[in-house]
Amino acid sequence: MIRAIIVDDEEKSRKLLADLLSKYCANITVVDMADSVYSGMKAIQKHKPDLIFLDIIMPDETGFRLLEMIKDIDIEIIFTTAYDQYAIKAIRFSALDYLLKPINIDELQAAVAKVEEKIIHKAEELNFNKRLHVFLENSQSMPHQKKIGLPTQVGISFVAIEDILLCRAEGNYSIIYMVSNGGKEIITRTLKEFEELLSDFNFFRIHRSYLINLNHIKEYNRTNQSVDFDGDGGCVVMSNNMKVPVSRDKRKLLLTRFSKPF
Repeated sequence: MIRAIIVDDEEKSRKLLADLLSKYCANITVVDMADSVYSGMKAIQKHKPDLIFLDIIMPDETGFRLLEMIKDIDIEIIFTTAYDQYAIKAIRFSALDYLLKPINIDELQAAVAKVEEKIIHKAEELNFNKRLHVFLENSQSMPHQKKIGLPTQVGISFVAIEDILLCRAEGNYSIIYMVSNGGKEIITRTLKEFEELLSDFNFFRIHRSYLINLNHIKEYNRTNQSVDFDGDGGCVVMSNNMKVPVSRDKRKLLLTRFSKPF
């Protein structure tokens, strides 16, 4: 049985989530509820739960403040929040879980199932402290120093964003090519998900199958010299000399990006 605490300043939200957990998540027992960061911290110290459902925006402090206070405690977190694209992007970067309000039952069950899996296996790659450390580190670092959690087939790999050369689609997976060691890794995320996460970090989707880091382009050729994929918009040569095709509909926008400093 997984022992959980709900931290949310709205009483209605706390009671609704507790009811949903009671009805649809048999392995979760809510041992306490708190209405602020500080009462939440007291509840954590008292009950030592396995899981916290944590609201992000609260009157006294944000839920992120509670994370800083419990960063040395091995515990799982599921954020609950109204839509906030910046907070959600930060959460996804760190491979943490979240639920949007109003909470969907299927999404709640899926998030709880992932927590159950992590607690059962206790895999080193899935350690909460490691994910939390990256989250807090990202919140204090310059954009080029940020890291991202990459869900692999065996766990989570944390890498610096600037060390990602490009992402290549492979069905519902992506292959990530790295700069520093020339290696690559299969990631259990679609290319569309990476495009959403990395678009603010000078990554550009030049082809339906490729998302590249513009900081690592060496040159652009008007003819496609890539043997892997068709691309009638030419191709780019990356810093590792890999040739990547450009789609015709992306060529004009890509060339526009070249005309500006990046």
